[in-house]
Amino acid sequence: MRLAVLLASALVAGCTLATSPAPESPAPRGLTPDGEGLQPAGTDLRIDFGRAQDGVIDAVTRLLGQPPADITRNPECGAGLVTAAYWPNGLTLNFTQGDFTGWVVTEPGLATAGPLAVGQLPPAVAMEETTLGREFERNGVWALVEDGSPEISALWSGTTCFFR
Repeated sequence: MRLAVLLASALVAGCTLATSPAPESPAPRGLTPDGEGLQPAGTDLRIDFGRAQDGVIDAVTRLLGQPPADITRNPECGAGLVTAAYWPNGLTLNFTQGDFTGWVVTEPGLATAGPLAVGQLPPAVAMEETTLGREFERNGVWALVEDGSPEISALWSGTTCFFR
């Protein structure tokens, strides 16, 4: 009888373990900047312009797996006082009055919706000559091709007072 109880207990314990849910895989990391803000990888949720600075910085820190390398303020921007959070991958997020108002990408590796990426050749589009070089826009994302270079050197959308 005692053996039957032990076998029954082991069988129930084994069934319980077998029906336990498998551990969840980690959430995807990364994001795609676009003309309306940021699209986190693996979700339909968005981080659009107008969101609160602290929440945006926390979310992007989780998505990129690291905090910003620096947070700086520029009172001399044409848009007013702008706070910028810089990540080592070349992403800068700009905030005005505590709201997410723009982003800038200045390093290869982070493609935007479209897709456009720093370091790639620009598509065949009409470009506007500016004091910085040649610029073009696609779906709310602006790109800069500096004079003397055939490749895109910066991408941005929204408020853009900071380039690093």
